[in-house]
Amino acid sequence: MLIDIGGRNCHIIGESNAGETVIVKPLGEFERLLIEDECKLISELSSMPFCMVAFEVTETDLRPAGAEDTYQYLEKVLLPYIQDNLHPKRLILGGYSLGGLFALWSVTRTDAFDAVFAGSPSLWMEGWNEYADAHPLKVRYAYMSLGDKEECTRKHPFCIIGDRVRLQHKRHETQLGADYCILEWNEGGHFNEIELRKAKGFAWCLKTHPSPPQGREPLESNDPLRS
Repeated sequence: MLIDIGGRNCHIIGESNAGETVIVKPLGEFERLLIEDECKLISELSSMPFCMVAFEVTETDLRPAGAEDTYQYLEKVLLPYIQDNLHPKRLILGGYSLGGLFALWSVTRTDAFDAVFAGSPSLWMEGWNEYADAHPLKVRYAYMSLGDKEECTRKHPFCIIGDRVRLQHKRHETQLGADYCILEWNEGGHFNEIELRKAKGFAWCLKTHPSPPQGREPLESNDPLRS
């Protein structure tokens, strides 16, 4: 179902009463034709029922020039709509590439989500390390993945992605506990089997996990996704 929520096109896939979990994700233009295939793959990998709410974005919406407005839409428009109309007990936020970066950044700012999925997140963004050191995640579970060929390039800043993702995973282990986060390596580069990679991440987040210890509060720091 395609509907307008607060002036932005949103895709709602699955029955509103299909379960207690709603997956929320930014939806780039290149993903829109494959969103139903992604949901089918998630269902094949997980027996847990879910409903997905995907809100359309442009690349600019996920970069520093537009990310703050996108986050404000998520927090003040989309999440209230979901709570009022779908009544979820669990919320999962996720995305791929710039969407993965946006998801990680967003869950340092809101505690509305239970889990986060970040597939090949663009952690090469300038200022991310300093921000992430001072702003722990406000979720209980975190899944990241990366292609094993993505760091095999001389192009800067993309060549640093492997080290950045490994470091981010160590943060997750410290903040959440090693049993409540995962870094999965996939074969290939950034554009290999994207839908399957996303489905694997969301399926992991859908699983029932033991309750982890409460995390720490974030500190003040410069924010790389605020213009």
